[in-house]
Amino acid sequence: MATDTIRSGLRFGRLVVSHEDSPYFWRGRFARRRWHCDCECGGSATVREDRLKAGTTLSCGCLRDDASRERQYRHGGKAGGRVAPEYHVWQGLLHRQQEASVCRRWQARGGRGYAAFLEDLGKRPSPDHRLVRLNEQRGFSPANCAWEHSPPRRGTPRHFIPYRGRMVSLSAAAAATGIDYRRLCKRLERGWSPAEALRP
Repeated sequence: MATDTIRSGLRFGRLVVSHEDSPYFWRGRFARRRWHCDCECGGSATVREDRLKAGTTLSCGCLRDDASRERQYRHGGKAGGRVAPEYHVWQGLLHRQQEASVCRRWQARGGRGYAAFLEDLGKRPSPDHRLVRLNEQRGFSPANCAWEHSPPRRGTPRHFIPYRGRMVSLSAAAAATGIDYRRLCKRLERGWSPAEALRP
């Protein structure tokens, strides 16, 4: 609310003017009138008159805090100071985009991506479930992902692998073929043969 005259009872956002407070001094000189205001949240604030008139101060600080909490918790993944397991999974797949693409719907900002992820897949049924891609050749998307109950591993990573007639370390094989080391390990975990796993 903009006005030329400040008086008791006027409302500015969440603030209601109570009475005039001590003036604001700058370098020892009178600079601005100040007003004591009661906030609708129960708090209070002493605000410079020019800030009230310009509408730059509209609360005791609770408005900014509420907006910050809304941005951080609007999706529910961090509500109550606890991080939901689904939020961990969603964050994890976003960090795995070098391994597989993630649909734009799940990458939306401001909590919308996580909300869409929950809407598409629902909450993790149990701690024994994990997110899997139904087709490993495709990226993360609603049509290609599902919660599976403890899917069995089809192999374990090997410390050495046959490459061009000799046994070499996984890191050496990955470097020689240009395959990401983590991708090579994942392929072997899923039961791929060494020849298949080393294929670009």
